[in-house]
Amino acid sequence: MADEIKIVWEGLKEFSNELGGMNKELEKNLKKAMNDYLELAEEGAKALVHRDEGELEERLTAKKPRKEEDRIIGEIGTNLEYAFRRHEEPYRYGVHDKYDRGVLKEGYYVDGRGRRTRDKPNWRGEKPGRKYLERAIILTEDDFEKIMADALERTLGGR
Repeated sequence: MADEIKIVWEGLKEFSNELGGMNKELEKNLKKAMNDYLELAEEGAKALVHRDEGELEERLTAKKPRKEEDRIIGEIGTNLEYAFRRHEEPYRYGVHDKYDRGVLKEGYYVDGRGRRTRDKPNWRGEKPGRKYLERAIILTEDDFEKIMADALERTLGGR
């Protein structure tokens, strides 16, 4: 046909090779991004966890992200047995005393939060207390999206 335009894309093999190398770069950038996000989520969880003796707050940690099949996985938590109960247990409303090593502390608990928990500052507008892990994740959802988008942009932009 005399009326045709031929379009040729040269360098397909080179482009394919470049994309192949991008997988490793993307994985590296996503792991770094996941680590950055986990640090933020850990900060939030520690800020939102109740504080009595402070052990749970100290023992909350984020593990380094890892690759499993086609996923990058990160975890935040603790191995303390009572952590799940503290996370899920409903608040005990009212004013209650605390016995600490034989010492009575009257009115220590108010609506399920002890004095030391009530003294902690809010984090992103939330008071410390129950559901500390869940709330930290909810409060950082937008950060997660931005951090991961930046990782993709670094990969595609070759940074």
